[in-house]
Amino acid sequence: MQTQAACILQQQPEILSCCNLVVDGNAHRVDLLLADLPQRPGAMFCEAMLPQVRTVALMIAAERLVEGKNTPSIITDEADWFAARILVLQARVFHLDISLMFMLETANRRAQAFARKHGLDFTPARIQMSLHSGRPANLLMMKTALELDEQQDEGLIANSRRLAALLDAPF
Repeated sequence: MQTQAACILQQQPEILSCCNLVVDGNAHRVDLLLADLPQRPGAMFCEAMLPQVRTVALMIAAERLVEGKNTPSIITDEADWFAARILVLQARVFHLDISLMFMLETANRRAQAFARKHGLDFTPARIQMSLHSGRPANLLMMKTALELDEQQDEGLIANSRRLAALLDAPF
């Protein structure tokens, strides 16, 4: 006879990797397009080299468009991009200013709805208050469930290709 304790699955804590992502603003933050590449020790990855993130952000935003109405000039917003990062990059923690809490809650809701609709796994991301006030605006610091070796720095392009190779097939 099995005991109730034997039937309870023990969930192992998820091992997270640090990911320093260079972001370019994606129309809703054109100020980031003009910024220089951040200077920072350790591996950095370039979001512009990960078309899966852009595709999913656009797909999430497109679900809010109303048929028969004009398409706005800017389709995505910041929450769409964070939702895409949650799903595609398996982001679990974002180092952000606390003022972005509502945006991250919106991103989690959108990511969850998109994941449910398309049969994808979803784990919500949380905010960790950023103590990196000197961090460049175009550098997003996060922790991901992907197995990244953040100490292995082969340059922005090679690092980004290495990250792209880890992404799941649905993307």
